Amino acid sequence: MDAREKTWHGLRAASLSLVPGIGHLYLGEKRGYLIVAFAVVLLIVSRTVWAPAELLYASLVIFSGVDAYSIAKRGHGLM
Repeated sequence: MDAREKTWHGLRAASLSLVPGIGHLYLGEKRGYLIVAFAVVLLIVSRTVWAPAELLYASLVIFSGVDAYSIAKRGHGLM
């Protein structure tokens, strides 16, 4: 896979990370399931108990997207 393909592959994974963890699952990373589960818990908590948890969810979206792009481009992520 050349650099251009890695870039596009990374951008697809990062865009799928609007739902945290889906980009990791797209790349074949097993920890994506854990990230998806954590994102669902954050959404439930933000809707029922603690509204500022939406900011944590937004942070998770950004971090997950950058991490998925990093995995696709370099072969290893931030975590």
